[in-house]
Amino acid sequence: MMHLIDELKVIPGVVGACIFDTRDGLKVTNLPVIFKPERLNVVGKHLAKLYSAGRMSFNDLVDITLNYDESVIITRELEKNTLIFAVCDPSFNHNLLSMSFNLLQEEFNSSGFAVAEPEPLGEVQSPVAEMNALEPPAEMKRSIGSDLKPLLDEMKADLAKILGPMAEFVFDEAVEEWSGNGADFTRIDLLVEQLEQEIGDEKKATEYKQLIAPTLKNF
Repeated sequence: MMHLIDELKVIPGVVGACIFDTRDGLKVTNLPVIFKPERLNVVGKHLAKLYSAGRMSFNDLVDITLNYDESVIITRELEKNTLIFAVCDPSFNHNLLSMSFNLLQEEFNSSGFAVAEPEPLGEVQSPVAEMNALEPPAEMKRSIGSDLKPLLDEMKADLAKILGPMAEFVFDEAVEEWSGNGADFTRIDLLVEQLEQEIGDEKKATEYKQLIAPTLKNF
């Protein structure tokens, strides 16, 4: 299936894509390795439920687009219980990606890819509830004081200068894990170390530390 999504990366602004089915999970992905399969599976499950909920209100639903500060997720149902979703820069060409999805869907269907009957998705929640499910857990939000949030926002913005549209996913996941043991400025060095590991490139990690140094110093 990889060839089905590789051509999408040629489209300006498209970081990569995945094919996901509701029982077997992630089938293929060409997103950068910083997007961990475990995280993509979680996103895929939320998108599948969101798609099901949307179909209850809109019979002609084709694509679902989720807009974040630094990135966009656009998803489509290739066939029942099988989704494709792409992660893009906000400046991506929506029409071109939609046309590419059309061609990909035709090829997917004509190739006769067999997808096993999935297990039930469980109780369908409202579209608003499913969109909220893509946000960081409420426990995490409550554990981060309002005094620390401006600092984290600055750190996230600086990470976007290094990683582009994938920064929001990487940063939110790192903060979620870090805040589990207490979101406190005295532990901010541990978050920085974690982000360095997520960046996975010594030169880029050094550049990121230089970017956030003034913010940390003045906090």
